[in-house]
Amino acid sequence: MHLHRSNGTTLLRRDAVDRCTHCGTPIEWFDRFDDKRIPLSPEVPARPVPAPMRWHVARGVAYPGADPHTGQCRITHPAICPALEHTDLPPQIQDLVNMLAVRMRRHIDQGLLLPAEERPAAKPQASSPEPSVSSRHVISLHSTLRIAPCTVNDVRCTALDYDGERCENSLFDLTEGKWEEIDVPHSPGRHGQRLQSETGGRMWVWSLYEFSHTLRWRRQLCADHDSGPVLSQAENELVPFSPFTHGEFILARRPAGYDRPPAAQDLGIHAGPKKHTVCAEPGCSNASARAEQPGWLCWQCNRVAKQRARVHRQWQQAQASKPSTAPEESPSASSDSQVN
Repeated sequence: MHLHRSNGTTLLRRDAVDRCTHCGTPIEWFDRFDDKRIPLSPEVPARPVPAPMRWHVARGVAYPGADPHTGQCRITHPAICPALEHTDLPPQIQDLVNMLAVRMRRHIDQGLLLPAEERPAAKPQASSPEPSVSSRHVISLHSTLRIAPCTVNDVRCTALDYDGERCENSLFDLTEGKWEEIDVPHSPGRHGQRLQSETGGRMWVWSLYEFSHTLRWRRQLCADHDSGPVLSQAENELVPFSPFTHGEFILARRPAGYDRPPAAQDLGIHAGPKKHTVCAEPGCSNASARAEQPGWLCWQCNRVAKQRARVHRQWQQAQASKPSTAPEESPSASSDSQVN
């Protein structure tokens, strides 16, 4: 690659193509006739453009005025940037600025553009960098991410009393949740790619899984006000988490100081196997861990014994209800016995 001998600049086009950091509009940098540089828009018809705003390029160098050969011109980008305030623009130029403003707002809403004034300031790198401690924690409520206005242990109840005073109780309970590492939600555009490279695609959140706990956190009420009626509440401070807006509050490491206390264990000496009672039915091996009365039967043998007793009782009742069937002696038989 070499530059033509008639070219008036050494600035390569591949190195001079850029986008405005405020609105995202494509621009091209050119060397000016006075050895300065200027950002220009693509070529447009020169007739609707006011004369002071016209520029053209000849042999790689920008000059004021329209191109005399093509009738085209370029406009300096600051003169039509939608992120800046403009006054007394011609109607045709104002329509162009409005069109660029609509595209800028659409790209911001889609996550394709993060204006320079909204980007977090770069932090100086120390010789031994330490993990930054975020002042706002992300909370996972059944896989729904919300971000608190403060740390998770400082979130206050939003219930108001009769005097309009806000409750001083905290929502945090160490036994209800735990810190968990999850994937960073997808964010499109360059901002999402930068966020993925900085965090490795993982982030730490305070997770709650019990339905009653997540419901209380969604309402932002303490345990005292969640169990009864609430007169009025302040505005809920737990807003939906967006990696595009809240990327600076993502935790790359688990916060310290949230470990649960070890559970108390009752250690005792094993006293050996307890005595048990074996079923009194011959051939049955069922037993009870308690000391039962002599002649104790298991539930199976007890059911069989009750069934046998019921059948025997029915048989006895049937026998008692039958008439007597003893044979009586006839008079002829008794007279014969007398004669003999």
